[in-house]
Amino acid sequence: MPARARLRSMRRSTLAGLMAATLLTGCAASRTTERRHATQPAYGSYLRGLLLERASNYPAALNAYDAALAHDHESPLLYVREGATYLKLGDAAHALRAFNKALELDPQHPDALRWLATVHLAQGHLPEAVAAYERLLALAPEDPFLLSTLADLYVLQDQLPKAVALYQQLIRDSGPTSQLHFNLGMLYGRMGQYREALYELSRAYELSPNTLEIRVALGLTEELSGDYAQAAAHYEGAIQLDPFNPRLYHHAARAYLGAGRLQDAALRYQAVLDLTPHDLEAIMGLTRAWVAQQRFDEALQLLGRKLTELNEPAELYVALGLVYREAKQAQEAMRAFERATERRPDYAQAQFYLGAQLDQLNRRDEARLRLRRTIELDDRHADAMNYLGYLDVEDGLDLPEAKRLIERALELDPDNGAYVDSLGWAYFKMGDVIRAIPLLERAAALDDTDPVVFDHLGEAYLSQRDIEKARASWTRAMAMDPTQTAIQEKLKRLPPAPQTERAHGRAEDPTPAELPAATR
Repeated sequence: MPARARLRSMRRSTLAGLMAATLLTGCAASRTTERRHATQPAYGSYLRGLLLERASNYPAALNAYDAALAHDHESPLLYVREGATYLKLGDAAHALRAFNKALELDPQHPDALRWLATVHLAQGHLPEAVAAYERLLALAPEDPFLLSTLADLYVLQDQLPKAVALYQQLIRDSGPTSQLHFNLGMLYGRMGQYREALYELSRAYELSPNTLEIRVALGLTEELSGDYAQAAAHYEGAIQLDPFNPRLYHHAARAYLGAGRLQDAALRYQAVLDLTPHDLEAIMGLTRAWVAQQRFDEALQLLGRKLTELNEPAELYVALGLVYREAKQAQEAMRAFERATERRPDYAQAQFYLGAQLDQLNRRDEARLRLRRTIELDDRHADAMNYLGYLDVEDGLDLPEAKRLIERALELDPDNGAYVDSLGWAYFKMGDVIRAIPLLERAAALDDTDPVVFDHLGEAYLSQRDIEKARASWTRAMAMDPTQTAIQEKLKRLPPAPQTERAHGRAEDPTPAELPAATR
């Protein structure tokens, strides 16, 4: 019972009854039951402390509570009031000592536990706050405030399954609400359990169909689950609820890009620019959609206008360089990237693109300088580490250092097929084919659309005299890019594939089990 309610109860009671109440208990046999030997001085000091505390005279209130404790040093409530007063004076350390003393006397004292949890939470001591709320919940297992508060703390601790269990209990005990299903759906989404997330968010939508955040959450979850078309539909529903929100058009455009609906994506990015003409993200998004449709002239015109309107931001020069690169205008691409680095010398991504473009123009020494500069500016730029390491591997320059660069990239992105291929190729160039082949095979599994990976794998197999696996890998590479004349020549130099003799001396097509694994 709060102190104010207790005080009203005391005023309605006789003095003798008050002195026998829990507030003034002192029986050594049981600290949680009414003690029979409380004294009138302790009670009087307690009342005086309450009045002073309510009058905001906290130092005097503390003196009064100390006086009460001198007569009754085994009252948990007196320590709770003392601790609360210390908190009002900003002394959390003394407050914690007081609350812990109350809990020594009564380990299940709810007020002491609540104050203790509040102080620990305010100080950012999450484990201690969680422990206090768990003890409170054990006393009142159906208390919705405790359930929701503890669920939120579990989320802060990243103990998501525990938070899920509490939200499920809240729904069972308190009944379904849109907010509870929404919170539970968001938790499932954070755990990567998208089917469960969509179910809970759909329940939230059924209960509250005009809530913007639910439609957006459904769209984001559908995106994460890979259903871009359904995500776009949810974003369109959100746009109906808030048609002047540019963020919603961004979401829809991104989903349309994922679904391959490039024209719809472009229309949504244009809608953003109608609302916020200087939105860099929308400018670059529209550029990306147009480049994917090979509408290079429109993309270049857009960027030209926006560079003038926005005082030539470096980001738009990078976008311009990417358009020129895709349009096979290598010199113009390089000049755009150079301009980006001039506008912002500390722009790591611009330095990286310039380095890559210089490499494409066979200016590798200059490319290396730009890639090293990228890493200086951003020591977590994995692409630059891998690119620089791969260049050195290709040119046979300081292979151990090149391998270390690639390994640093892999530490940042362990499942990147291109990085795994670079490391395998480094081992191959260092003469360690036994280590190289498993890495190159893993790279081919991670990135089965890159002909370079299969070219490297073919070289590794050939070095082990595994002709048929080499043939299969190079054939796979040629299927991806038939213009690779170097791989065509490698295939021509291989001995003819063996024929399988059948009945009557006739060679028949091999069965699937006889085909190399890479060609099935």
